[in-house]
Amino acid sequence: MELNPAHAIFDGNMFVQLRSILDPIVPPPSLPLLDMSIGEPQMPPSALLLESVARHNAGWQFYPKATGNARFTAAIQGYIDRRWPAASGLAADTQIIPVPGTREPLHLLGQVVAGTKPGGVALVTNPFYHSWRAGALASGAEIQFLNSGANHNFIPDLAAVDADIWARTTILYLCSPTNPHGSVMDLDYLTSALRLARQHDFLVVMDECYSDIWRRTPPPGMIEAAAALADDAAGVDPLHNLVVLNSLSKRSGAAGLRAGFMVGDQRVITHYLKIVANGGSLVPTPLLEVAADLYNDDGHVANIRSYYNNNFDLAAAHLHITPPEGGFFLWLKVDDDIDFVQRLMAEQAVRALPGSFMAATTDSGNPGRGYVRLALVHDAAATDTALRRIADLRDQA
Repeated sequence: MELNPAHAIFDGNMFVQLRSILDPIVPPPSLPLLDMSIGEPQMPPSALLLESVARHNAGWQFYPKATGNARFTAAIQGYIDRRWPAASGLAADTQIIPVPGTREPLHLLGQVVAGTKPGGVALVTNPFYHSWRAGALASGAEIQFLNSGANHNFIPDLAAVDADIWARTTILYLCSPTNPHGSVMDLDYLTSALRLARQHDFLVVMDECYSDIWRRTPPPGMIEAAAALADDAAGVDPLHNLVVLNSLSKRSGAAGLRAGFMVGDQRVITHYLKIVANGGSLVPTPLLEVAADLYNDDGHVANIRSYYNNNFDLAAAHLHITPPEGGFFLWLKVDDDIDFVQRLMAEQAVRALPGSFMAATTDSGNPGRGYVRLALVHDAAATDTALRRIADLRDQA
């Protein structure tokens, strides 16, 4: 039986590559293994999350609704009002829907634009989250990677993209704060990206799952960019050519809840709902109620932010780095990322991810080469121990 040959692209999954280089290594038995390779929150669930899950236990017998419910929608409207006041009221209720985390919608949105331009191009930030690449593949377009290197604050240089590529573009995947670097796109950058999307008629998919994990200043959001351009969109949907995705996985340390929201272009939302109605996942109604409780509260998020900020203080002390503006990953510069990760396991029993495994190699090189991604998700004691071991190894170089 023949299987889809296009899916061979997934054989290079970063964690498959990581297992191939680390599984043969036996770490020192005297050292407890510390895993910093996966961006999975380790902070214990907040009291609000536990209480809310225990309280909302009605409705399990019913099929969930793709459009959610009024309480969830109101919670998202309230969250947007507080988080990005300039965008208050910009989205109609019908332009906000629940999603089961961001991974599935990032993928399915590629189908929304499939076949919309001859010789289409899907642009993916590089290094990439695997669902961006999956969505680009689903679009049926030619995948082109936009390298994000230190020379441009680890953000894609949109000005370097040729006009003929923009004309063929059907979808562009962006993320701010960026994964893995933690860089933040300012409002000028966001408005420029949205202007390009409208000028060349393609869809910007903005992944903002780290938007509430920041060091000093709340990052601007793409919905703010849409608000800034609202006068230019007079008479049309102020969110046209745009979809923003947000989830509770990082914001509320609730990766297992599988709940978040999508807000954006009404045409895209309507088309996406058709796809979901025929083969997508929905957020169960009781969990939708939990999600509403979490989006209605900012206090537990401040505690989570403090947890990560403390870990970055430890990283600054041990590794003499400047903490990134957002997120919970440290993008650490090293000489040889694969060798460093192998030695880190063999000598220090710390599991990390080579940056080159997170990126595609392009004509301009692999933008992840020479970096290691470290997830600072463990408690302060474990993080301190891991960072000391990493510093010991780096000092030996």
